[in-house]
Parts: sequence; C-alpha cells; structure tokens
Amino acid sequence: MDLKSLNLGRGKWVVANCGKFPSEKNCRLVIMAPDSQRGDLVDAAATHAAARHGHQNTPQLRKELDSFLDVVEI
Repeated sequence: MDLKSLNLGRGKWVVANCGKFPSEKNCRLVIMAPDSQRGDLVDAAATHAAARHGHQNTPQLRKELDSFLDVVEI
C-alpha cells in the first residue's frame, strides 16, 4: 500500500507522531488529519496519551500536544 491508495485529499495535514518522544513503551503511533480537523487530531492524541502513557487529559496537555504537531503537504 502507498499513500496514493489511501485516497487522502490534497492539502495540509497535521501529524501527531508518538515516536518522536522517548517512552518506556517505545510507542510508534502516528495519527494524521486534514488541517481543518486539527482539533479532532488533538482530541485523539490526548486520549491516546492518557490511555496508553498515563498522562492526565487536561487543557494543558492538549495545548502541548497541539504545539508538537507536524504539518505535511500532500
């Protein structure tokens, strides 16, 4: 499978990449969303961080996660 077969729309996408940060679980989860759904991506990343890494799902965590997002152009 390649990116083309995923049928992703063209434009800016935001990416949360758990593998960028050291963790005991060596987590490699990557989540992508169109830039227009940035809030949904932050929600998903915060839920993952709380459920799998023991963080508290707080407004501060969401703010930090939002600042860590990468942007890719497809």
